[in-house]
Amino acid sequence: MMKKILKNYLMTKLLFIRCLTVFYFALLMFIILIFPLVSVAKDKIETDPFYRKLQKVWSNVRMAKDVNYWSAPERTPGRVLCQIPAAGDVWVSNDQWPDGSDARRFGLDAVRLSGAGTDHEKALAVYRWVRRWMIYNNKQGCSTEQLNPDVTGRPWVNQADKLLNVYGVHWCGGQARVVEQVWRALGYRAEKLIRGGHTIVGLHYRDYDGIERWHGLDVSHSAVAWHDSYQRLLSPDELSSQWYAFYYQYGLPGNGHIYFNDHRMELFFRRGETLKRLWGNVGKPYQDNAARGKGMAQKVPDFERGPYLPFTYGNGIWRYEPDLSQPGWEKGLAGPLVNMDSKKLQPVKADKPAAAMWNFRTPYIISDAKVRLRVFRKTVQDKIRIYLSINNGKTWKIAWECPDSVLGEKEIAVPMCDRFQVSEKGPKPPVDFNSPFGRYAYRLKLELISNGRPGGCRVDEIGFENIVQLNLYSLPQLHPGKNNITVRGRIEPGEALLVTYTWDDPKGEDRRNVTLVEKTPYTYEIIAGGIKWEDCVCKSITIEAVASTGQGNCTVVKEKFSRYKDFQTLSPVEQTMGRWNGQPLQKDLPKLKDVLTAVQDPKRFKRMMRGAVILADPRTFDAFKKLSYNEAAPNNKLLAFVGMYRSDPEKARPVLLDILNDRNGSRVVWSKGKDKKDKGWGRELSWCVGGTVIGYIAAEAQWKEFLPGLLDVLASKECAPGWGPRYGIVRVIGLLGDGSKEAADAIRGVLEHRYRKEHGDTLIVAALAAGRIGDRTAIPALRIHLERDYWPLKHNAALSLSRLGDTSIIPRMKEWLAVPFDENFRGYAAEALGNLGDRDSINSLKRALAIEPFPWVRNKIQEALKKLGYSKARDLKQNPSICYG
Repeated sequence: MMKKILKNYLMTKLLFIRCLTVFYFALLMFIILIFPLVSVAKDKIETDPFYRKLQKVWSNVRMAKDVNYWSAPERTPGRVLCQIPAAGDVWVSNDQWPDGSDARRFGLDAVRLSGAGTDHEKALAVYRWVRRWMIYNNKQGCSTEQLNPDVTGRPWVNQADKLLNVYGVHWCGGQARVVEQVWRALGYRAEKLIRGGHTIVGLHYRDYDGIERWHGLDVSHSAVAWHDSYQRLLSPDELSSQWYAFYYQYGLPGNGHIYFNDHRMELFFRRGETLKRLWGNVGKPYQDNAARGKGMAQKVPDFERGPYLPFTYGNGIWRYEPDLSQPGWEKGLAGPLVNMDSKKLQPVKADKPAAAMWNFRTPYIISDAKVRLRVFRKTVQDKIRIYLSINNGKTWKIAWECPDSVLGEKEIAVPMCDRFQVSEKGPKPPVDFNSPFGRYAYRLKLELISNGRPGGCRVDEIGFENIVQLNLYSLPQLHPGKNNITVRGRIEPGEALLVTYTWDDPKGEDRRNVTLVEKTPYTYEIIAGGIKWEDCVCKSITIEAVASTGQGNCTVVKEKFSRYKDFQTLSPVEQTMGRWNGQPLQKDLPKLKDVLTAVQDPKRFKRMMRGAVILADPRTFDAFKKLSYNEAAPNNKLLAFVGMYRSDPEKARPVLLDILNDRNGSRVVWSKGKDKKDKGWGRELSWCVGGTVIGYIAAEAQWKEFLPGLLDVLASKECAPGWGPRYGIVRVIGLLGDGSKEAADAIRGVLEHRYRKEHGDTLIVAALAAGRIGDRTAIPALRIHLERDYWPLKHNAALSLSRLGDTSIIPRMKEWLAVPFDENFRGYAAEALGNLGDRDSINSLKRALAIEPFPWVRNKIQEALKKLGYSKARDLKQNPSICYG
C-alpha cells in the first residue's frame, strides 16, 4: 500500500514538475518574444537631441500622399488674434506676380509665369524668380532675429517664407536655401552645397536625355554652367570635368535641410483693422541690410527689378481703432473684460482694477509701435496703465503709466517700441528687453483704477499702430494690362474686406481701385496703363476689415480705362545668367576658324580659351597642353586641363597623369599663390587644387591609374580639413577606388580622423565613398558616424552601411521611414532597406508608400520593394480585401 501511495506521490510530483516546467518555458518564450517588442517600442533608437525635439514638435502631424505642401507646425507669428476675428487666413495675390504666401505657391507661380514645361525649365524658373525677389546683404550682414531664434536656437533667418516676404536679403547661403526650399515644396530633391566660403544650391531632376542628375546653381552670383548641348546644366561633378568655374571644391556634401517653414504669412483682421503695405517705406526698418550700388546689388540687371530701384526694404502700417460706440467691439479683445464696462472703457466698480487686453499678430516683423488714447482722469489717484506681454500673456510688465500732470480730458500718443541695433554680428538685445520691436506678436493690457466714481477714470478712444518691415518685391504688384486680383481667406458673417490699390501710370498719378469682398475666394480685374513694366508703379495696397453691406462682392471705385500693351514678365534666360563664371553662351561662342587661327598665338588663344573649351575641337589640343604646363594663373591653367580633356580624352590621359605626378613642379608651372617667400607650400597648394580637378576628370573617365597620385593629394598637409578641395579629392577617390585596398584604407583613415581632425563635410563624402568602395572594415567607423547629429553624415553613413550589408541598422531605418519632418530620412531609409534585402521590411515600406507625399521618396520606396521581390499583384491575389492608396 505504501509503495502505491509513494508511486502516486512521485507521479503527481513529476506531473507537477512537468507542468511547472512547461509553464516556465511558456513564460520564458513569452518574455523572449514580447520583451524585445516592448523594449523597441520604449527605446529611442535615434538619440540625436534635435531629432527628438523635432519628433515632439511634429507629433500631431500626419503625412498624406495628396498633401499639397509639407509645412511645419506654426511657430511664429501664431494664429491667435482675438476672440472672434472678422477675417482670417486672408491673402491677396495677382496673377501677374508670384504668390509668396508659401514656398509651394511661389514655386507654382514661378513655373506658370515662366511658361516652364520640363524639369529643367522649372528649375530655372524657380532660380530666376528667387533672384528677382532677393538681393545680397550689406555690411549689416544677413537677416537676423535675436528675439525669434529658429528651432535650433540660431538667430539667422534661413526660412523661405520669411526671406521672401519680410527681408528679401541674405548671403549666398540664405539665397540658396530659399531655392532649395521652394524646389522641395514642389516635390523635388534639393540640397545646399558649400565650397568653403561660398554656397550654391543643388537641384535634382530629370534632364532632356532622360537621366536624373544633380545640378549646381549659384544663386547670389548669377552663375550656372551649361553642358555643351546648351539643353541642360552641368552636374556638380561636371563643374570640374566639363567646365572649370571655381567649382573644383564641390564634393557634393550638402549641408542638410533646415527645418521646414513654420511661419505663416496669411493675415488676420478685426473689425476696424487696416493694413497698408507700401512699395516704399516710411524710414522705419527693423534691419536695413539691403546692398545698394555697385557689386553684388547689381548682379540682377535693372530690367529684372522693374521700377522699384534701388532695392530697399518696405514698410507696412498696421492700424486698429475699435469703435467703442458700436456693439461687438469687444470681439477684438484677446480675452474677456475684467471689471470693465462692455459699452465703454471704464471700470464697473471703483477701487478695483479694470482690464481690457489686446493681442497683435503680424507676419511681418515689427519695427515700431505706439498707442493713441483719449483719456479722462479726474484725480492723480486715478490710475491708467498699459502693460506689455511678450510671451502670450504669461507675464506682464508696465510699459506706460499716465503721469500725474495729465488731468481732465487729454489725447496722448504713447510710444511702445524701444529699439536696438540689428546686425548679424552686432550686440544682443538688452537684458530683459521689453518691447514689440523685433517681434511678430505681443499683447497689451489696459488697466484702469478709479479712486472715486467709475466714470472719473476712463478711456474714450483708443487706437493702435504698428510699423512693420517687408520685402516690397513680395507684394502683388500691378503690371501694364490686365491684372487678375484674387482675395482668399475666411470672412465671418456680417463682415467684409475693403481692398484698395494705389498706383501711378501714364493715365495719371494716385490711380485707385477699391473693391469690397464679402465672400471668398473672389477674383476681379484691374487694368493698368503702360507699354512696359516701368510705366506702372504701385504705391500701396490696403486691406481693411469693415461691416458687410449685404450687397456681395463689388468694385466700389473702378479705375478709368487706359491704353496698355500686354506685359511679358520674363526676358530671355540668357540675359540673366552665365556671366559671372565666364562661360560663353551659345550665341556668344567664337567661330571655330578664329579659334584654330589663334592656336599658334598663346596670348590670343587665352583670350578665346573659354569658347574653345566649349567647342572642344581636337585641333586645339596642343594649345591647351602648352597652357596646362606653362600657365601660372590658376584659373586659366585648370580650365586648360578641362579643354585638353574635352578636345581629345585619350591624348589628354597620359599628359594629365604626368601633371598629377609632378608634385614638385619640375615640368609643370604651379602657382606660388600667397607664398611670397616661395617656401614651397604655395606650389603644393596649387598642386592639390590641380590634382582635385584632374581627379574629377579621371573619375568621370574611370582612369584607375590616377588613383595613387590622388591618394598623395589626400595625404598632403596642404589638403587641409575644412577646405573645399578636400571634399572633392575624397569624392573622386570614392568614385575611382572600387576594389582598391589603398583607397579603402585612405577613406577609412578619413573616417577615423587618422590624418587629422576632419571637417564634417569631408566626413559626408568619406562616408559615401566607403560604401561605394565596398570596405566592410569601415563598418565600425560608419556606425559611429550614424550616431552623429549632422544629418547628411548620418544619411550617408546609413546608406553605406546598407551597401556593406550591416543589418543592425534595420530597426533605425524603419523608424526613419516614419519621420515626418524631413523627407531625406525617409528616402535614405527606403534605399537602405532595399539594399539590405530584408523581406520583413516589406510591410513597413508598404505603409510608408501609402502616405508618402514626395514623388522622389515614393520612387525610392517602390525601388526598394522591387529589390525585395514584392509584387503588388501577387499580394492583392493572396489578400483580396487589401486596398492600397
